[in-house]
Formats: sequence, C-alpha cells, structure tokens
Amino acid sequence: MRMLERNEEVAGSHGRLFGVVPYDFRFPSLERVRRALWNPDDERFLVPTVFGVGWTVNARSVVRHSFQAGLLAYLILWRRRRRR
Repeated sequence: MRMLERNEEVAGSHGRLFGVVPYDFRFPSLERVRRALWNPDDERFLVPTVFGVGWTVNARSVVRHSFQAGLLAYLILWRRRRRR
C-alpha cells in the first residue's frame, strides 16, 4: 500500500459538519497556520481551525472586532473562575 504524499488530499479530510462547523484533518503546513492565525486579508474574527474541528481566532482582526475579542476574553475568564 502506498503512503500518501503531504500535498495529496484525502477525500473527506476537510469540510463542514452539518454544513456549519468546519473541520480539517490535513497535515498542517506553516502557511496554513499563518493564514489562520494572522491574516490581514481576511476580515473575519473567527476562522476555520488549522487542524481539528471548530474555529480559531484571526489575531490580525482583533482590533477591527474589539467587541467580539473582549466578549470572548470575558467568557474564557468567567469559565475559568467557575471551575475553581
């Protein structure tokens, strides 16, 4: 059986669950990580994650979306305090 090359895509390795939640199980490249975490061309605050299921924060858009960034930080801190 032949091993897949890194740039070959496996059917079903990325897409959306129920048409909403993004998933991506392809091997993450540095370019994809950079594009997800710091992309000035993408105005969205939450972008599909580089590897796994869900979203990640586009840190470059935090200034444009300061309300969403503040709300996310508040929810994370609130959740951490409730665990104690």
